[in-house]
Amino acid sequence: MKNILLDFWHFIKKPKDEQYSGTDKKYKWKVLFTLLGFNILFTIPFSGLVLFINEFYPLKHKFDDLDYNPITLFLIAVITQPFLEEVVFRLGLRRKGFLMDLFSEEKWNRYFSKFVYLSVITFALAHGNNYKFDGYFFILLIPFLTLSQFVTGFINTFLRVRFNFWMGFAFHAFWNFSAIVFSNPEMFTISKKVEMKNDRFQLEIKQPVLNLDDKTILYSLNHDTIYQLESSKFSAKEILETMEVSENKYQILIKDFDIRFNSKKGIHKDSLLNILETEGYIVKKTPTN
Repeated sequence: MKNILLDFWHFIKKPKDEQYSGTDKKYKWKVLFTLLGFNILFTIPFSGLVLFINEFYPLKHKFDDLDYNPITLFLIAVITQPFLEEVVFRLGLRRKGFLMDLFSEEKWNRYFSKFVYLSVITFALAHGNNYKFDGYFFILLIPFLTLSQFVTGFINTFLRVRFNFWMGFAFHAFWNFSAIVFSNPEMFTISKKVEMKNDRFQLEIKQPVLNLDDKTILYSLNHDTIYQLESSKFSAKEILETMEVSENKYQILIKDFDIRFNSKKGIHKDSLLNILETEGYIVKKTPTN
């Protein structure tokens, strides 16, 4: 492990187009998982930095507005996006094919470190687009908010150069998958389910592991008395908007769930919100949130 990290550090300081020439077929996986562990350790203080920045300058992540089912999200974030980014930013970081005609070996070695640094910098800064731009001060924050992408950019590049394109892609895909699971654990865990039935109403709330039904919602409200709320594939944010509840009033704890509520006599809208809060789907914001 120590030798792997030293090799990686030397590559960062002075990138060289040198491929692994050993005979240990498992070595590339040792490298991948060693760097994965290193990246996890780095992400912990980085997450603290982002939280610190968010305290003074509230950040809006575009990921929060995505409304994909797990299969679509997996195909985009774990397969398509990593593949395209690896092609754009790292496919050309080996002197192969037409690059051998464009660059002599001496010239390629002379400029290779510049190619690597340019690749990593552009890859990292491009991820500033993950956040919503809401002022010019945000531009000054981008280098700090993309520190994690600088590190993963070097890791992906190192794996691409030392081994091959697919090793860089494998790390990129696995890292994105881990980020999705960490930020949306409810999508991949056993579904939470709530069932209530009494003389006033019937209520069922569930989180399907895969929700491939059509997106539908039925809603009946009269003077803050709610009679029906049935949704499929609507996010919690959209459900609250349908109920005419301000997004500044509640913090969403579970982003996606289906709900079936019916009441002949109706109940006050706040009563349903209290149930969602009691069951851990939302929480009322305090003035300091």
